[in-house]
Amino acid sequence: MDFIGLVNRLILAFADAAPLALVTLAIVLIFRTSFTTNFAQGMIATSAAYMVTVFYNRYLVIQYPDFSPFILMMVAFISGIVVGFAIGVFIDTILIRKSRYSNVLTKQMITMGSVLFLMGLLPTIFFKADLNMPSIPRFFTKNITIPVGDKFIIMQENHLFSILIATVVISIVFVALKYTKWGLGVRSTASNEKVAGMMGVNTKMITALSWGIAGALGSLGGILYATTQTVTVALMTEMQVNGFLAAILGGFSTFFGPIVGAVMIPVMSLISYMISPMIKIGDSDLGVYYKVFVYIIILIIILIKPIGIFGKKIAKKV
Repeated sequence: MDFIGLVNRLILAFADAAPLALVTLAIVLIFRTSFTTNFAQGMIATSAAYMVTVFYNRYLVIQYPDFSPFILMMVAFISGIVVGFAIGVFIDTILIRKSRYSNVLTKQMITMGSVLFLMGLLPTIFFKADLNMPSIPRFFTKNITIPVGDKFIIMQENHLFSILIATVVISIVFVALKYTKWGLGVRSTASNEKVAGMMGVNTKMITALSWGIAGALGSLGGILYATTQTVTVALMTEMQVNGFLAAILGGFSTFFGPIVGAVMIPVMSLISYMISPMIKIGDSDLGVYYKVFVYIIILIIILIKPIGIFGKKIAKKV
């Protein structure tokens, strides 16, 4: 593969990293404020993707045929993000806070139960639509070509759209974390929830808002990912797993590290995809196992640095 071909492949890898970075940031945000891993993040995003697909194709297009399809799609996008936000707030304020014994394990079990509930609920609600579920339409379908000598760097408009949206949204979240009262509350709660509460921080409000924002971020990632996939209940399964791996790889103790991890995984997948066919055992190559090599590399990195590449050790005074 020549240099231009490698650049084109890297663009595809960054396009895959865009929704993954949103999902990863959502997972880390909940971990830092609620001190638990949200196993329901993928299903929340899947619920949003179902909402967008059905709302657009089964209602908006039919009820408002004279409106611009792009505007209707943006309305559907916003509705999906609102659904993700609402589900996130519901899990925190109703399911977790109303539970009898609220601890890390309980929270994890509640999110796992939410996965099972949503997995059964979505096909029930959208059963008729699911029989012929179209994908979320892509309005940016043209290719952008940049001539380099006698060859071309090719980028799909949809991929550029995903990268730009993810970059802007993640940047806004980081700015909010650093310069807003919510961000200060998140950082103080992540440092020490009890002390933050004693200092006047409304930790319950911070946690609820963080769950909602995480739900919205994950939903946006799921919606962007769904534009290239068929919408099913298993839509975000691999994305959920890779989101956890990216957070572990970058380090759960930072917000920046997991984003880097989310970019590294698709890039490592690309490198593995290119190299693994060259490894042969007998007459067979290992090209079909390229994702396995990525997980092995991540495992080796974690064995070398268990707290993640950018993870920070937390020193506790006795």
